Amino acid sequence: ARFDTTAGPVTVDLDAASTPETVNNFVVLARYHYYDGTAVFRADPSIEIVQGGAPTTNSASDPGPGYTIADEGGPYTYVPGQLVMARPAAPDSAGAQFFFTAGPASSALDGQGTYVVFGTTDEAGLAVVQQILGSAVDDPTSGLGGTPDPPVVIEGVEIIES
Repeated sequence: ARFDTTAGPVTVDLDAASTPETVNNFVVLARYHYYDGTAVFRADPSIEIVQGGAPTTNSASDPGPGYTIADEGGPYTYVPGQLVMARPAAPDSAGAQFFFTAGPASSALDGQGTYVVFGTTDEAGLAVVQQILGSAVDDPTSGLGGTPDPPVVIEGVEIIES
């Protein structure tokens, strides 16, 4: 998958072998242009992640696509460069939101349940993700870290079959 963002492209190898349902869900949403024109609405330096995938509200409170998917695999160890499904605290509650791990502090998520890792980016993509994280402006009222400044928009997600 290739994320075309206003901060630059992020290419991801999707792991359909280990997480087929999660990858399928993401691919279907991407092909229906679900993510096009959406914001990277969260940049949290405390756990070094950037989050998006919320077209209705461009926030963590987005209602999602109208369904949830089951968690696959795990437990996971979080390292820089992963594409991960975001979800509320309950298991099996992911739908569309995702985050990228940008640094070693994302390992703080290791003991917090199953956030399904379904892809990895290369060094160039990780550099874009780290640039977005580096632009974070703290929002102490949100409980989610902050937001990128300038704002980052996902212009589209292209699925590239190999």
